Amino acid sequence: MGKEKTEFEEKFVSKTEKTKKLWEKRITENTTLSMESVQWMAQRINSLLEYMQYGYALIAYRKQDGSFYMGRGTLVSYESDFKKKHDVTSIKAHVAYWDAEQQGWRTFLIENFMEWRPIVN
Repeated sequence: MGKEKTEFEEKFVSKTEKTKKLWEKRITENTTLSMESVQWMAQRINSLLEYMQYGYALIAYRKQDGSFYMGRGTLVSYESDFKKKHDVTSIKAHVAYWDAEQQGWRTFLIENFMEWRPIVN
């Protein structure tokens, strides 16, 4: 049984790592950031998505018009709203999240992400 879990974990890690590599490629193609910054950004987006499944995060990014945006986001209601589980590996260009201030689903482009912090009540 332990071996099966290990194989499952390896497959999951592989899919997540593959997804992060795709994000890194997209970020590299659309920005002039260093590879170190690109890798940092992909890792931070991944940790944001993991966190938002259970809580609220303060998210900072550039909108497509170039303006700065910071807001509270979550994925807590994703499954009930979309009738499917959130799948990080399906994200190619846009990150979707529930915007608590605007009370609606919003997206941002991966390459426009800046930073995030957990919101702890």
